Amino acid sequence: MFLINDVKMLNMKTKFIILFALIATIVGCKPESLPDIGEPLNKVQLIQGNWQLDKVVQSDLNAVKYNFPYKELDVTSVAPFTQFKLNLNLNGDQPGAFTTTPGSSPVIIPLADGKWELDDANIPKQFNLIKGTDTVKMMMGSYNTLNAGKLHLRLVKGDGSKQLLQYDYYFKKI
Repeated sequence: MFLINDVKMLNMKTKFIILFALIATIVGCKPESLPDIGEPLNKVQLIQGNWQLDKVVQSDLNAVKYNFPYKELDVTSVAPFTQFKLNLNLNGDQPGAFTTTPGSSPVIIPLADGKWELDDANIPKQFNLIKGTDTVKMMMGSYNTLNAGKLHLRLVKGDGSKQLLQYDYYFKKI
C-alpha cells in the first residue's frame, strides 16, 4: 500500500515539475525588439582619402598549398614600407584619381598616378589602379574595417603562368 502511494506521489511530482518547466518556458518567451541596423556604409566614401602603409605580410602560395610550416612573414621592418602613401580621390560620388608617394619604400605600386575603380560599390572585391593601358589589380580585404580607418589590399604576384607570392598591404588613414 505504501509502495503504490509512493509511486503515485513520485509520478505526480514528476508531472508537476514538467508542467512547471513548460509554463516557465512559455512565460519566459517574450519577443525582443531589436534596434534598426541602419543605413549601409558607403564604401566608396570610406575608401577615399589619404592612406599610409602600416603593415606588409608576404605569403608563399606554394607553402600554403602544400602546407609547409613557414607560409607567411611580416616583412614591414625589412624595408621602409611605411613611407608609402596612397591618395584616393573621388569624382563626384564615384572613384576618381589616385596618386602614390613612395618615399624610399620599395616599389609597391608601379604607377605614380591614374584612376582607381571598384568592381562593385556596395560589396567591393576587386580594387584596380589604372593608368592608360597599365592596370594593377588587387583584391579588397575586409571592408568592414574601413569605418575604423583601415584599408586592406591584397596583391598576388606570379611568373605569368602561376601565382607564387601574395602581399597583404594594411593601410591606415592619415
